[in-house]
Amino acid sequence: MPALLQCFATQKRLLQQALEIRQLKAQLSILQAQNASMRDGMRRCTTCDYRQDFKHRQHSRSVNITSSN
Repeated sequence: MPALLQCFATQKRLLQQALEIRQLKAQLSILQAQNASMRDGMRRCTTCDYRQDFKHRQHSRSVNITSSN
Protein backbone atom coordinates (compact mmCIF):
# COMPACT_ATOMS: atom_id res chain seq x y z
CA MET A 1 0.00 0.00 0.00
CA PRO A 2 2.76 2.54 0.78
CA ALA A 3 4.29 1.87 -2.65
CA LEU A 4 0.98 2.70 -4.30
CA LEU A 5 0.69 5.95 -2.33
CA GLN A 6 4.27 6.78 -3.26
CA CYS A 7 3.44 6.22 -6.93
CA PHE A 8 0.42 8.53 -6.71
CA ALA A 9 2.43 11.16 -4.88
CA THR A 10 5.09 11.04 -7.58
CA GLN A 11 2.47 11.36 -10.34
CA LYS A 12 0.82 14.26 -8.56
CA ARG A 13 4.15 16.05 -8.20
CA LEU A 14 4.92 15.48 -11.91
CA LEU A 15 1.54 16.89 -12.92
CA GLN A 16 2.06 19.92 -10.69
CA GLN A 17 5.50 20.49 -12.17
CA ALA A 18 4.16 20.13 -15.73
CA LEU A 19 1.48 22.72 -14.96
CA GLU A 20 4.06 25.07 -13.50
CA ILE A 21 6.29 24.62 -16.55
CA ARG A 22 3.38 25.47 -18.89
CA GLN A 23 2.61 28.58 -16.83
CA LEU A 24 6.25 29.66 -16.81
CA LYS A 25 6.56 29.13 -20.57
CA ALA A 26 3.46 31.24 -21.14
CA GLN A 27 4.84 33.95 -18.86
CA LEU A 28 8.20 33.78 -20.63
CA SER A 29 6.66 34.27 -24.05
CA ILE A 30 4.68 37.27 -22.78
CA LEU A 31 7.78 38.82 -21.22
CA GLN A 32 9.86 38.20 -24.35
CA ALA A 33 7.22 39.90 -26.47
CA GLN A 34 7.11 42.87 -24.09
CA ASN A 35 10.90 43.06 -24.08
CA ALA A 36 11.06 43.02 -27.88
CA SER A 37 8.39 45.69 -28.07
CA MET A 38 10.20 47.91 -25.57
CA ARG A 39 13.52 47.39 -27.33
CA ASP A 40 11.94 48.32 -30.66
CA GLY A 41 10.38 51.41 -29.12
CA MET A 42 13.69 52.44 -27.58
CA ARG A 43 15.41 52.16 -30.97
CA ARG A 44 12.95 54.64 -32.46
CA CYS A 45 13.06 57.03 -29.52
CA THR A 46 15.08 60.17 -30.22
CA THR A 47 15.20 61.51 -26.67
CA CYS A 48 15.79 58.49 -24.45
CA ASP A 49 19.19 58.00 -22.86
CA TYR A 50 19.40 54.43 -24.17
CA ARG A 51 19.32 55.54 -27.79
CA GLN A 52 21.65 58.48 -27.23
CA ASP A 53 24.18 56.23 -25.49
CA PHE A 54 23.91 53.64 -28.26
CA LYS A 55 24.42 56.26 -30.97
CA HIS A 56 27.39 57.70 -29.09
CA ARG A 57 29.01 54.26 -28.77
CA GLN A 58 28.23 53.49 -32.41
CA HIS A 59 29.83 56.77 -33.51
CA SER A 60 32.87 56.13 -31.28
CA ARG A 61 33.38 52.71 -32.81
CA SER A 62 33.15 54.04 -36.35
CA VAL A 63 35.69 56.77 -35.51
CA ASN A 64 38.04 54.20 -33.96
CA ILE A 65 37.74 51.90 -36.97
CA THR A 66 38.29 54.78 -39.41
CA SER A 67 41.32 56.11 -37.52
CA SER A 68 42.94 52.66 -37.24
CA ASN A 69 42.83 52.08 -41.03
